[in-house]
Amino acid sequence: MQNSKKSLFLIVFLIIVFHAKIFATASGVQISGNPGLLINEERTKLENFTGRITGTIRLSRIPVAAGFGLEAGKEDSDFTYGFYGFADYYAIDLQLKNTWNFYSGFGADASFLTTDFKNWGMTAGARFFAGMNWLFWDNFMELYVQQNVVPGYVKNLSDSEFKGAFILSLPFDAGIRFHF
Repeated sequence: MQNSKKSLFLIVFLIIVFHAKIFATASGVQISGNPGLLINEERTKLENFTGRITGTIRLSRIPVAAGFGLEAGKEDSDFTYGFYGFADYYAIDLQLKNTWNFYSGFGADASFLTTDFKNWGMTAGARFFAGMNWLFWDNFMELYVQQNVVPGYVKNLSDSEFKGAFILSLPFDAGIRFHF
Protein backbone atom coordinates (compact mmCIF):
# COMPACT_ATOMS: atom_id res chain seq x y z
CA MET A 1 0.00 0.00 0.00
CA GLN A 2 2.84 2.36 0.86
CA ASN A 3 4.46 1.94 -2.58
CA SER A 4 1.20 2.62 -4.39
CA LYS A 5 0.79 5.93 -2.49
CA LYS A 6 4.32 6.97 -3.46
CA SER A 7 3.71 6.01 -7.09
CA LEU A 8 0.42 7.90 -7.22
CA PHE A 9 2.06 10.98 -5.67
CA LEU A 10 4.91 10.85 -8.21
CA ILE A 11 2.50 10.55 -11.16
CA VAL A 12 0.34 13.45 -9.94
CA PHE A 13 3.44 15.58 -9.29
CA LEU A 14 4.81 14.95 -12.79
CA ILE A 15 1.46 15.76 -14.41
CA ILE A 16 1.27 19.07 -12.52
CA VAL A 17 4.88 20.01 -13.30
CA PHE A 18 4.64 19.26 -17.02
CA HIS A 19 1.35 21.12 -17.42
CA ALA A 20 2.56 24.29 -15.70
CA LYS A 21 3.35 27.16 -18.07
CA ILE A 22 6.95 27.55 -16.88
CA PHE A 23 7.65 23.89 -17.66
CA ALA A 24 6.21 23.83 -21.17
CA THR A 25 8.26 21.12 -22.78
CA ALA A 26 9.28 19.07 -25.70
CA SER A 27 10.14 15.45 -25.16
CA GLY A 28 11.51 12.78 -27.40
CA VAL A 29 14.29 10.33 -28.07
CA GLN A 30 17.77 10.59 -29.53
CA ILE A 31 20.38 8.10 -30.69
CA SER A 32 24.10 8.76 -30.53
CA GLY A 33 27.39 7.40 -31.72
CA ASN A 34 30.16 8.20 -29.28
CA PRO A 35 33.80 7.78 -30.34
CA GLY A 36 36.37 8.73 -27.72
CA LEU A 37 40.10 9.24 -27.50
CA LEU A 38 41.52 7.91 -24.21
CA ILE A 39 44.53 9.87 -22.93
CA ASN A 40 46.57 8.49 -20.00
CA GLU A 41 50.23 8.33 -18.98
CA GLU A 42 51.09 5.31 -21.16
CA ARG A 43 49.23 5.99 -24.40
CA THR A 44 46.78 8.04 -26.40
CA LYS A 45 44.48 5.81 -28.38
CA LEU A 46 40.97 5.52 -29.78
CA GLU A 47 39.69 3.24 -27.03
CA ASN A 48 36.06 4.16 -26.79
CA PHE A 49 33.18 3.67 -29.19
CA THR A 50 29.73 3.37 -27.68
CA GLY A 51 26.16 3.90 -28.77
CA ARG A 52 23.47 5.64 -26.76
CA ILE A 53 19.71 5.82 -26.75
CA THR A 54 18.40 8.63 -24.61
CA GLY A 55 15.03 10.02 -23.62
CA THR A 56 15.20 13.81 -23.79
CA ILE A 57 13.22 16.76 -22.52
CA ARG A 58 13.62 20.42 -23.49
CA LEU A 59 12.06 23.29 -21.59
CA SER A 60 10.71 26.10 -23.72
CA ARG A 61 10.61 28.97 -21.20
CA ILE A 62 14.21 28.51 -20.14
CA PRO A 63 16.83 27.31 -22.65
CA VAL A 64 17.62 23.97 -21.02
CA ALA A 65 17.54 20.37 -22.22
CA ALA A 66 18.26 17.16 -20.33
CA GLY A 67 18.24 13.47 -20.98
CA PHE A 68 18.73 10.09 -19.40
CA GLY A 69 19.23 6.76 -21.12
CA LEU A 70 21.33 3.71 -21.83
CA GLU A 71 24.84 3.40 -23.22
CA ALA A 72 26.59 0.28 -24.54
CA GLY A 73 29.70 -0.45 -26.58
CA LYS A 74 33.45 -0.96 -26.53
CA GLU A 75 35.45 0.90 -23.94
CA ASP A 76 39.14 0.07 -23.42
CA SER A 77 38.76 -3.30 -25.27
CA ASP A 78 35.83 -4.45 -23.08
CA PHE A 79 32.13 -4.45 -23.87
CA THR A 80 30.47 -2.13 -21.37
CA TYR A 81 26.89 -1.08 -20.72
CA GLY A 82 25.15 1.17 -18.26
CA PHE A 83 23.44 4.49 -17.71
CA TYR A 84 24.02 7.89 -19.26
CA GLY A 85 22.71 11.38 -18.53
CA PHE A 86 23.25 14.96 -19.70
CA ALA A 87 22.08 18.50 -19.07
CA ASP A 88 22.53 21.34 -21.59
CA TYR A 89 22.12 25.10 -21.61
CA TYR A 90 21.36 26.71 -24.98
CA ALA A 91 23.49 29.87 -25.16
CA ILE A 92 22.68 30.50 -28.85
CA ASP A 93 19.40 29.70 -30.59
CA LEU A 94 19.11 31.40 -33.99
CA GLN A 95 16.43 31.09 -36.61
CA LEU A 96 18.13 30.60 -39.99
CA LYS A 97 15.10 30.32 -42.25
CA ASN A 98 11.44 29.80 -41.35
CA THR A 99 11.49 26.63 -39.21
CA TRP A 100 15.18 25.82 -39.63
CA ASN A 101 17.33 26.81 -36.61
CA PHE A 102 20.95 26.74 -35.43
CA TYR A 103 21.77 26.33 -31.75
CA SER A 104 24.86 26.00 -29.59
CA GLY A 105 25.73 25.88 -25.92
CA PHE A 106 27.36 24.01 -23.09
CA GLY A 107 26.49 21.51 -20.40
CA ALA A 108 27.64 18.35 -18.64
CA ASP A 109 27.30 14.63 -19.10
CA ALA A 110 28.07 11.51 -17.09
CA SER A 111 28.08 7.75 -17.66
CA PHE A 112 28.12 4.87 -15.19
CA LEU A 113 29.22 1.74 -17.03
CA THR A 114 30.00 -1.86 -16.11
CA THR A 115 31.21 -5.05 -17.77
CA ASP A 116 29.81 -7.57 -15.28
CA PHE A 117 27.97 -5.65 -12.50
CA LYS A 118 31.08 -6.03 -10.31
CA ASN A 119 33.41 -3.49 -11.90
CA TRP A 120 31.86 -0.06 -12.35
CA GLY A 121 33.41 2.90 -14.09
CA MET A 122 32.39 6.53 -14.30
CA THR A 123 32.98 9.07 -17.03
CA ALA A 124 32.07 12.72 -16.47
CA GLY A 125 32.84 15.86 -18.38
CA ALA A 126 31.88 19.24 -19.71
CA ARG A 127 29.89 19.27 -22.93
CA PHE A 128 30.05 21.81 -25.75
CA PHE A 129 27.62 21.39 -28.62
CA ALA A 130 26.36 22.87 -31.86
CA GLY A 131 23.43 21.64 -33.89
CA MET A 132 20.54 22.32 -36.22
CA ASN A 133 16.87 21.57 -35.87
CA TRP A 134 13.88 21.67 -38.12
CA LEU A 135 10.38 22.26 -36.71
CA PHE A 136 7.36 21.18 -38.70
CA TRP A 137 3.67 20.36 -38.34
CA ASP A 138 2.96 23.78 -36.79
CA ASN A 139 6.02 23.54 -34.53
CA PHE A 140 4.77 20.29 -33.01
CA MET A 141 7.59 18.01 -34.18
CA GLU A 142 11.32 18.77 -34.10
CA LEU A 143 14.03 16.84 -35.91
CA TYR A 144 17.58 17.68 -34.88
CA VAL A 145 21.24 16.74 -35.27
CA GLN A 146 24.09 18.00 -33.12
CA GLN A 147 27.80 17.49 -32.70
CA ASN A 148 29.29 17.50 -29.21
CA VAL A 149 32.82 17.91 -27.90
CA VAL A 150 33.17 16.40 -24.43
CA PRO A 151 36.50 16.60 -22.59
CA GLY A 152 36.08 14.33 -19.59
CA TYR A 153 37.63 12.14 -16.96
CA VAL A 154 37.36 8.34 -16.67
CA LYS A 155 37.63 6.59 -13.31
CA ASN A 156 37.24 2.91 -12.42
CA LEU A 157 35.19 2.96 -9.22
CA SER A 158 36.02 -0.67 -8.35
CA ASP A 159 39.82 -0.48 -8.75
CA SER A 160 41.54 1.80 -6.25
CA GLU A 161 44.89 1.48 -8.07
CA PHE A 162 43.54 2.88 -11.36
CA LYS A 163 44.53 6.54 -11.38
CA GLY A 164 42.01 7.55 -14.00
CA ALA A 165 42.48 9.03 -17.44
CA PHE A 166 41.31 11.89 -19.55
CA ILE A 167 39.04 11.21 -22.49
CA LEU A 168 38.00 13.36 -25.42
CA SER A 169 34.63 12.19 -26.73
CA LEU A 170 32.97 13.43 -29.91
CA PRO A 171 29.37 12.17 -29.75
CA PHE A 172 27.05 12.84 -32.69
CA ASP A 173 23.34 12.95 -31.78
CA ALA A 174 20.23 12.70 -33.94
CA GLY A 175 16.75 12.82 -32.51
CA ILE A 176 13.11 13.76 -32.59
CA ARG A 177 11.09 15.75 -30.06
CA PHE A 178 7.38 16.47 -29.77
CA HIS A 179 6.42 19.88 -28.38
CA PHE A 180 3.49 20.23 -25.98
